[in-house]
Amino acid sequence: MKSLNDFVLDREYARIEKLGDKLAKIEPLIDWENFRPIIKDMYNNKSERGGRPNNDEVVMIKMLVLQSWYGLSDPELERQATDRISFRKFLGFPEVIPDRSTVWFFRERLRETGKD
Repeated sequence: MKSLNDFVLDREYARIEKLGDKLAKIEPLIDWENFRPIIKDMYNNKSERGGRPNNDEVVMIKMLVLQSWYGLSDPELERQATDRISFRKFLGFPEVIPDRSTVWFFRERLRETGKD
């Protein structure tokens, strides 16, 4: 069962979709799941003590793609991903939009592991 929030987002996005959403056309052209196994081993919070849950790997990759395509700083990426319904749809309407420091740490971790 969809939540009221999901219903509202779907309804609002339908208005954008009628106007034309380039991201919606691009998103299905890439198999985003292929990135998941490449990135999965970057995280090391699988100890007995655990740690803060990781953000979804595909959402993080898509955040970096949006940042690159639109030339956004980390703070502006956070703002746009929170504000723009087309960005949220592209990200899969995640419950939590990664913040600027999460994006920065993810990009640094990619660089440190040579996966950038």
